[in-house]
Amino acid sequence: MRIRTLMTFSLGAATGAGAMYLLDPDSGEERRRELRRDAFQQAKQGAVTATKAGAELTRDLTAAAAEGYREARADAPDDRPST
Repeated sequence: MRIRTLMTFSLGAATGAGAMYLLDPDSGEERRRELRRDAFQQAKQGAVTATKAGAELTRDLTAAAAEGYREARADAPDDRPST
């Protein structure tokens, strides 16, 4: 039980320190602006990375499906009537 109490206290202290840091009347506005800018920049970079990965995965899956179709067609018996 003592560990749990210590963890709760530590979490509360860290939250309070973070709030004081961001709500400081002298520099808090600048810190919040910087934090917001960095968060948006990281989110934008994450979106770009996810988009690139999605496009690459789509390309790979399309190529694999086309290859599978070609292989299936090559293995299929010829159903066309002979002339």
